[in-house]
Amino acid sequence: MAESVVVGAGLAGLVAAINLARQGRDVVVLEREQRIGGSAIYHPSPEGSPINIEGFKEYSGIDLEPALHTGALAPFQVGRAIAYGEMIPVDMNAISSYMIERGPRSTSLDSYLYAIAREAGVRFEFGHALVSNDDVAELPPDTIIATGLYFEGFDATRVPYLTSFHFVARQMIEDTESNHVSVYHGEFTRDYSYTCSVNGIQFAHVFQRKPIGKDTLEAFKEQVYTAEGIEFKTWNHFLFPVPAASIHNPRLFAGDKILAGTLAGCMESYMFFGILGALVSGKIAAIAVQDKARAADEFKLATSSFASAYVAKKLSNLAPHSVQKVMMPLALRHAFDYPRVAETVKRAMPGWKNITR
Repeated sequence: MAESVVVGAGLAGLVAAINLARQGRDVVVLEREQRIGGSAIYHPSPEGSPINIEGFKEYSGIDLEPALHTGALAPFQVGRAIAYGEMIPVDMNAISSYMIERGPRSTSLDSYLYAIAREAGVRFEFGHALVSNDDVAELPPDTIIATGLYFEGFDATRVPYLTSFHFVARQMIEDTESNHVSVYHGEFTRDYSYTCSVNGIQFAHVFQRKPIGKDTLEAFKEQVYTAEGIEFKTWNHFLFPVPAASIHNPRLFAGDKILAGTLAGCMESYMFFGILGALVSGKIAAIAVQDKARAADEFKLATSSFASAYVAKKLSNLAPHSVQKVMMPLALRHAFDYPRVAETVKRAMPGWKNITR
């Protein structure tokens, strides 16, 4: 029986492992943490993403429909944008979005996929960190590396990255049934920030591609309290590598190794949506083990909107806040009045074109 190695037990690594195991391979997943669910600094957390459940099932062979009943996926109940102080309802269902729990809890998408992987016979070895180029060189050819938002993975595979700066807060609430997302745009960040909730987790996140300080955090906290009446007591500050160093960031291969997920650049480069890209790239990585030419074509399709989103973000950053303060609320109020706008947003997500052909 052929053996395959996957590094990283995130969404991309789990999808890759499931597909390889179903091909009859002996699959081992090496994970740096002592459990699934990623970094304890960031997870458990709610996240939102456009997903076509039927399309993904047909493409990957993995059915996400049962995850709607476990709480790992949930249709959006409340979506809104707060643009320079103006609250604007946003129809997240227009872009086929779901709330998703990430992390180690039994109600997370990670746990849902982990259970499928175990049932398929995938073995897991925890506490295996990939920290250097020598570590990569020692792995067998066609190893799939899906190490996510860790600097070590980018450095070890020599994939260029941009450092992003973050503040996050998390607290548990009694309401476990409802969910929401509120996306904030304002002068406190050149990127964006948000609050969201799912399965009793209430979360807040502000970030920027340039250094941010306590003034940014305080301005965001004030906005959140004014708009939603929510206060978070404890905040963590950290850095993430993101695959937005250049317009050429996406790559499927690093030498004789296969990349997947964030490391491969399967992350939308304007607002950094990465859930769907991670899921689809896991399937593409599994294809690459047997058919590199086909996988390269699939990867090109999956990341075909990366360059345009990258340029759009660069141009957006040139506009002063005085201009964005007028234009952004206007654009958001009518963003999804037209089906073509919603379709453009969905097609900008890495992997969307693959699962809706």
